[in-house]
Order: sequence, then structure tokens, then C-alpha cells
Amino acid sequence: KTKSRKVRRCGKLPLPSESSMVNRMAEMMLFTVAAMATRGVAAAGGVLAPSKAVNIITILTDDQGFGDSGYNCENSTGMCAQTPNLDALARSEHTALFSRFYAAAGVCSPTRAAYLTGRTNERDCIYSALSCDQENPASECSQGLGLPWTEFTTAKAAKKCKKADFNTIMLGKWHLGDLWAKTDLPTYKGNYSSPTQAGFDDWLQTQAEASNSMPNCGCFPVNHTNPGPMPSEPGGSNCCHDLQPHGDQCVVGGGYASDWCYPCTDYYYPNASDSRGVSGLHDYGTGANTIGGKVPGNDAEFIVDRFITFMDTTLSENKNFYAHLTFHSIHEPHPAMPEYYHMYAKDPDYLGALTQFDTQLGRLMATLKDRGVYENTVIFYTADNGPHQGSERTANGPNSILWSTNFLRQCKASNFEGGIRVPGIMHAPMLISENRNVTTVTVTSDFLPTIMDILEVQTDNPTWAMDGMSLLPYIGENTSLPRPKPLGFSWAGHTVLIDNEWKLMSKPYVGQCNYQEPYASMKQFDDYYLFNLAEDYHELYDLKSAQPARYQSMLGQLNEFLASVNNSQLHETHCQRSV
Repeated sequence: KTKSRKVRRCGKLPLPSESSMVNRMAEMMLFTVAAMATRGVAAAGGVLAPSKAVNIITILTDDQGFGDSGYNCENSTGMCAQTPNLDALARSEHTALFSRFYAAAGVCSPTRAAYLTGRTNERDCIYSALSCDQENPASECSQGLGLPWTEFTTAKAAKKCKKADFNTIMLGKWHLGDLWAKTDLPTYKGNYSSPTQAGFDDWLQTQAEASNSMPNCGCFPVNHTNPGPMPSEPGGSNCCHDLQPHGDQCVVGGGYASDWCYPCTDYYYPNASDSRGVSGLHDYGTGANTIGGKVPGNDAEFIVDRFITFMDTTLSENKNFYAHLTFHSIHEPHPAMPEYYHMYAKDPDYLGALTQFDTQLGRLMATLKDRGVYENTVIFYTADNGPHQGSERTANGPNSILWSTNFLRQCKASNFEGGIRVPGIMHAPMLISENRNVTTVTVTSDFLPTIMDILEVQTDNPTWAMDGMSLLPYIGENTSLPRPKPLGFSWAGHTVLIDNEWKLMSKPYVGQCNYQEPYASMKQFDDYYLFNLAEDYHELYDLKSAQPARYQSMLGQLNEFLASVNNSQLHETHCQRSV
């Protein structure tokens, strides 16, 4: 249990001032810090002890940038999403807002693994985003080796808790392995890994990414003699997601429904009566499906509907709940339902999709209050990586992506800050009584140790390396404590080591957007770059020549981290072998 502490008001984050762009970034950061400071953090106390067993909700959005919210985006240009419910969550008196929160990697599958396990992704041999996507439906594509069954996870922690009897569920996107044994596919590696093996009692999942509007509309084909012209996808492009002319009033972009659709990207759930052990929603009517068929509109609403049903059932059984909600917003394709599309003059599909997700976040929060469980429910919120520029986020100029990152450099998949720095929130009425702006370096992997601390459980693998740390010591008085040991990242050949204000990274990677200056004009890159993020928010100045001792020390620490990862693969998860 965490003792009540006197709270210290956070100061401004140090920002660079070398250019007009950096000055603009400083203004935007001051906006965020000022908003947090007005919540009254100077009172004594502020961290409460749990009075009864908690419920836990972990939320993960898809490709939501550090600036993809109303509370962290300056909107004089109309380039920001309206997210009043996320803003209210971030500014709540019961929230710790982590202003230096990092995704465990620059792409999705690695971060999804770290969220569940508290360990860096490559300890599980998850090196990058696993295969299969919107154009390669689950029934036709194998993801290869997935999350090892032996990993201790957030769901297993909830089931191990002796303070309460938990029901657990995962809803949304999986992308951590095949959901069933696909022995009929030549690419199947003899290893499936579903949320069942990760410890969840129940689940309803897409295997990989999906549209945030009517995601499985293409699973219910209709033969049209005249489907009409192919609609424009978000950004005016119809090149990238294999639109097909057999939909039935599907929403694929442009603010209206049509008879064009994306390929069948369906939800699956465990079903013992199906020979595969799972059924898809498109099996509706065959006798195997017991849930339903087509997702009718806003995918976030569909997920929240299922969560509410799960929560009500759990409460009727006098149990506690843990729900892992992995929303598809805002991954491409990101068509907004028409009512949200028409809210925006610029980037209407992108921004509208964020707002339609936000409405369901608000509905979730309101339902917790209506059911009387708001006060003892802990919510963790983050995104899997930085934003994807796509075709639409460049429609208003090549720098439009900067509003999604709050002017951090680059975007999704990059090892610059824009690829890995994301929203990070812990909302806990029974633990936090005053809003916090936590400046300590934090990461996706920290959520599992925090949950274990709250539930007072220990891992099943006590000798295994753990990369995350409990956040409880950082949400009271000590909101600016240094992280006790450097934070390592490794994915797809890209490596990063963050030691509080210092960042060492391997050769810069552009990510899924255009290179920004000065790197766009560089003919070649060095193998490593060293930045002081406290003084150089935009990663302009490589300091390895000016700081040779620090550079060598951090390079050694990075190599030690990579050696530890290799040891985990060989002696802990044995993940190079089939499960």
C-alpha cells in the first residue's frame, strides 16, 4: 500500500529555443503543463490506500500520436481532434498523466507484448509487427511464432489475486500470434497463441488491424450489378486497402456509405463446438456463431457494448473484473462514420475517427459511474506507437503529421521521439486524489508491475528479467524522480537506450512518414546518435563527440541490455522453438 504524501507542484519542462519551430513546440508544451498545473496539485496528501479490491481496465489505442488529443494539441489551425472525454480523463483529480511515456517499440506487436508481460518485446522473439493485416484476413494468413505461452501477463496476475475473484476479458485487436492452429496454411509454424494462452477467460478479437468503422462489413458479401463508383479512401487514395465491390452500405471513407468494402477482417472468439476452437462473427447463421454478425457502425461502440455486457455479468456474480480493451482507432484504414466525418474541414476521416472513439471512452466512464464501480476501478491508457502519416495526414501539407506528434520528430516505426512517445495515463480514484503531471521516464512495460503491486501478486517466473517498474512510487509527491535504470528498446533492427534526459539511438529510421529536416538533407547517417532531450526536444544536436564518456557508457549499457534479451530468448521463453 502506498502512503499518503505531500505533493510538490511540477515545474515547466525544459525546452529548446534554437529555432522558430522549436519555439512553437515550447508554446505547445507550456499549454499542456499549464493545463495540468491548474488542477491544484499543491495540497497535502494525494495518494490514497486501496480500501477494497479493485477492478482494472487497460486501454490500448492503435497509432495514436503524442499530440492526437485535445489536451496536447494546439488547434488554431484546425488540425487537432476534439477529444473532450480523453481530455477530462487526463485532467481528472484522480489521474496521473505521464508526460514522458514511451511505447515499448515503434510498431504495434512489440508494444502489445510488453503491455501484457512487463518485458521488452524481443525477450519473446517478437521483433516487429507480425504479419497479416487488413489485406490478409486471418483465415488466409499465419502470423508465425506468437507470444510464448509461458509468459506471465496482466490477465494471469488478475487470476492469481487472492484479494478478489476476477473475471477477465480481452476485446479488440490481438496481433500477437495465430488465434488457432492453421494447419491448412503452408506458412503455419506449428505455434498458435491466442488470448486464452495469455490467461484471459474470454475474448473477442481481430487477428490484426481493422477499420474503426464497420470493420467486418466485407465478411458479408453481396453481388452487385452496379456497385457505383469506387469511393475515395481517407486522403483521396483508393490504392492501398484493396477495396472490393461487394459490400452492403459499408463505410470506407469520404463520409458516406457505399457498396464497396475492405476484405473480410473479422472478429473471432473461443468456441469449443467449432473444429478450430474459435468462430468468427461472419459464421453467424451457421450454428457455430453464438454472438452475432456484422459490426453495424463505430467499432469502438461495438467494443464498449461487449465490455458493458461482460462487466454487468461479472458484477451480477459478485466478482471483480479485468478488461484489456485494444481499440482499432486510429490505425489505417481509419474511415470515420459520417456524423463524425462532417465535424471537420481538415483531415475529416482521421480526426473524425479519433472523435468517434472518444465518445465511447466517455460512455465507458459514464457507465462505470452508473454501475457504482468508478471509485474502485483503475484505468491504464496508452497507444502502441506514434502516428502513421498515411495519405490523409499529408493532405494539408507534408508537415501535417506534426500535429499528431505535438511536434516531436518523425512518426510510427521511427526510433526518433515521434515514433515511440505516446499518451500515458493512470486513472485511479482509490489511489490518486489530486492530478499529477509525472515527468519521470515511463513505458508500456510499467503497467504489469504496477498491476501486480496493486493486486499484491508475484510473477510465476521470479528469475526472469523484468523491464518494467511499478508506477506507484511516482504518482504521489515524487512525480519527477529519475528512473532508476536506463530503459532499453529493440525492434526491427532499431535500438534505443533512454537514461532520463539522455537518449542514445542507433542509425535514424524515417518511420512511416517523410523525413524532416535536417535529416532529410543528410546523405548518410552515423551508426549512433546521442541527444539530451531536456535541452533538445526535437533531436537536432548529436552530442556523442561532445560527451564521449557518456556515449561510451551508454553504448555499453545498450549492449548489456541486448545481451540480456538474448539470454531471455535462450534460457527463459525459449521462443525460438515451437510452444
